Amino acid sequence: MGRVETRVYRRRAKRTKLLYSLLFLLLIGISLLLWRGLPDNFAAEQISPQAQSKADEGASQKTETREITLPEERWYAIQTGVFSTEAAALEKADAYTKRGAPGTVMQEGEKWRVFIACYGDEQDAADVRARLAANQKVETYLFTWTCPEVRLRMTGKTGQLDAVEAGFVLMPSTAGALRDTAMELDAAQLTTQEVLAAVSELDRQLSLWEDTVRSRFAPSQPELVKGMLQLTDAWHGRLLRVRGSEGATALSAALKAQAMAMYADMKQWRTALMAQ
Repeated sequence: MGRVETRVYRRRAKRTKLLYSLLFLLLIGISLLLWRGLPDNFAAEQISPQAQSKADEGASQKTETREITLPEERWYAIQTGVFSTEAAALEKADAYTKRGAPGTVMQEGEKWRVFIACYGDEQDAADVRARLAANQKVETYLFTWTCPEVRLRMTGKTGQLDAVEAGFVLMPSTAGALRDTAMELDAAQLTTQEVLAAVSELDRQLSLWEDTVRSRFAPSQPELVKGMLQLTDAWHGRLLRVRGSEGATALSAALKAQAMAMYADMKQWRTALMAQ
């Protein structure tokens, strides 16, 4: 009978913990690259909180079942306006960018929201809003962005499960790192060269994970893994905008757009998992 493990991934509040986690994932990734392809017997299904953990009795000793909880994630964005047309939203964002507060436009249904900053801590966002209101008379709205909790039961080879779990940690950590890096750039705590170097390292981490996952699930990939790879494919496509930005203000705006787009993709992906 396969072994059953229950794991819960918790949010990291400190940047130092994030850097250590990325380093840890890099070491895991290097070791995973030594692994060779395994049979395609991976499966994942959503489970209710009351469901009892059961291993697949027909699995071999090299196959295991794990229950994994992806905890709810919340971001707090400072919103300066909601518009019915993209053109109006871009005009508003450009106005804030010219004032030194890089604006970013995100589409939500038939609306376009304009954000000037995004945080992982509600109090940080509240403090900035208070300063904007007191010092610059800027009216803002705190937009709470929630990525729902998902509980999964996964069955497969140990190496396959390890690779998927690494992705569960790496993706939200990457989005959070982009978000926090943009804040540090706005505060002049990082140079543009340091930011671009950090982004390149994040890209290398994701590329390493992609190579590992593709090798472990060759020749075919389950739908769960395909969805995760779609998230990283979108990352690579948008990365050109970040690297092509000229100046700190444009780079900050691109970082925020990339971070929030990646977070929105994860929210959509988790919501789709819950509907299955």
